[in-house]
Amino acid sequence: MKTFYSILYSTIRPNLDEKVSIGLFMGDGERCIFQYSAEKLLIIKDLFSNSAYQNIRTSLKSLSNLAEECSNDHLKSHRSFRIMEVDYFDYLSRYAQNLVTYSPPKSIDIQLTKDNFEKLFEKFVYDLPREIVHKLKPIETARRMLTKSIASHVNFDVELNGSDIPGLVVPAKLWFIGKNEVQVTGESKDFNGVPHFIQQQVNAHLYLIDKIKETPSGKNGHFFFIADEPDKNLHENHKLWKAVRASRLLDIVPTKEIDKVEEYMVRHGVEPLFPSEFQNE
Repeated sequence: MKTFYSILYSTIRPNLDEKVSIGLFMGDGERCIFQYSAEKLLIIKDLFSNSAYQNIRTSLKSLSNLAEECSNDHLKSHRSFRIMEVDYFDYLSRYAQNLVTYSPPKSIDIQLTKDNFEKLFEKFVYDLPREIVHKLKPIETARRMLTKSIASHVNFDVELNGSDIPGLVVPAKLWFIGKNEVQVTGESKDFNGVPHFIQQQVNAHLYLIDKIKETPSGKNGHFFFIADEPDKNLHENHKLWKAVRASRLLDIVPTKEIDKVEEYMVRHGVEPLFPSEFQNE
């Protein structure tokens, strides 16, 4: 089968057929690649209601999961392989008339490679400075994304002291903090660094969380910790990661699943703990 692609759009005003390209699917009958622009989706977020925005993200994630299953389906037995073909996208282009729509699949005389996909993605969806993006670690990308997506719900880069958290002996820094009926915090850590430093930083964070849990609003708080599992060959690093995961004190969220954090903020109506004029004073 010849290589083909289909462009995904977010429909803004259906009556005017106003839409914005948001993703790209590319396949050749044997392999497939799909990607959508989370950054572009954040830019247009305010054009949709919260429920519509969540529906768009769910649709994009579902296709992303299917494409990943297709890529890993070496026996070509999973349903993902059978539907990731031209006929499926031709069907979607005709009948998917909702918040996410699809262009008719178009054949193209090039090989399905990462470089070719990225060129088409930048042409049709979103032009990113690859020389910068490719240097970012997953944890850095996740921090950038969340800094934009949950900005209205939390305070970022907060320094807490004894007047904020009784019993806190020395000031402690935290990536983000918010509140609803309980306190909600977040921190991140790259577990691929020097084990000794990671252990010190994690211990300091766990001490802070223990102190927060001693407060009435922190007793049943929700404490996010953005981190990926390190390579198992990094024995000391992996040992630290397993210890943090086993503690069950923190809600560990992989960098590929940070949308869980935003969904929590929206669902629970989380607000900044401090007025913005007092932040970072």
